[in-house]
Amino acid sequence: MTSRLFLGVVVMAGVVGLTANAEMLVKAEPSAQPIKPEPIRPTEKIELFNGKDLGGWTKVIKAETEAAGEKKVGLSIVRWNTEASPDKTWRVEDGIIKCTGKPFGYLRTQQSYADFKLKVEYRWADTNTVAPNSGIFTFTTGPDNHFLPKAIESQLKMGRAGDWVLLSTATMNGLENKANKSVKRQNEESSEKPRGEWNQVEIVTKGNTIQVSINGVLQNTGKDIYTDAGQICLQSEGGAVDFRNVTLEPLEKCQ
Repeated sequence: MTSRLFLGVVVMAGVVGLTANAEMLVKAEPSAQPIKPEPIRPTEKIELFNGKDLGGWTKVIKAETEAAGEKKVGLSIVRWNTEASPDKTWRVEDGIIKCTGKPFGYLRTQQSYADFKLKVEYRWADTNTVAPNSGIFTFTTGPDNHFLPKAIESQLKMGRAGDWVLLSTATMNGLENKANKSVKRQNEESSEKPRGEWNQVEIVTKGNTIQVSINGVLQNTGKDIYTDAGQICLQSEGGAVDFRNVTLEPLEKCQ
């Protein structure tokens, strides 16, 4: 089902509710497991992505039009557009989550989680963008009414993987944040692999703390996060990117 948020109103299956943000397109994929109201703390390995489809995830993108084509008619050039679609931005192919990077948005787990080790592999499929951009959100809270929800983003932007971005009004490390504050990684040197090669991200959350490693190198740590649980998101932010092997492990297996 695709829902539409626009002009301060959200419409979903005939139900109308108020929101104060710009238009978004939201499509929830059916989950094979019931969604629990309380956060899950893993006691065994959890495969967030089954390698076949995006069941249990929700696709959220900005509702935009994109150029579809043009042709010459007489002395004029006729151009036509097509509306963006969550299914165009996010798809599964050969066991890989493929993201076009356009429009901006994210792929969100419908279940909330706490106290875990998250592993994600990503590679840049974009060969044209100078510095393709994406990220992984944890501690995500709030409605899907903006392309940057309240969350802690582990930055994946080429050359800056391991930075934090405190999205919306999220707070961490005692920092004030009016909107989308960037926090540079503590490790000055990048541990990213070249474009086209697979990178592994490991994000460990325990209570109100977080740490992120890129390809086995610890890049950043944080504490005093505004919440201790939330949903997990993969970001669409301008660069074509692939994801695979998205898993959670219990903390006792991380020590």
